[in-house]
Amino acid sequence: MTGNNQGFAEAVVRFRAELSAAVTRSRRAAADARDESAGFREQTSALAEEVREGKAQTDPTDETNRATAADWRRTQGLPVAEFAATAPAPVEPAVEDDDEDFSERSILFRG
Repeated sequence: MTGNNQGFAEAVVRFRAELSAAVTRSRRAAADARDESAGFREQTSALAEEVREGKAQTDPTDETNRATAADWRRTQGLPVAEFAATAPAPVEPAVEDDDEDFSERSILFRG
């Protein structure tokens, strides 16, 4: 009987070791993902601030890359904004007022 129990005990030890290694890998992956996400959020915030201040200098994306990206979004079932072949129209800034006259351009173009 000792032989059977020893085989089971070894299997339990191996299982616990593999489980521990898997938990360690998952914790490392989660920490890496959090770090990457934090870096991405910082970059996005910095770019958004540049846009708000009017300092952002960008070149329009070439037509081939725009078409590839649009095709990918359509394939994924995501919305695709259709813009003219030239640079897209500037986004109207949000206006803080309580005027409910919806004929005003600033109200019509609020996100």
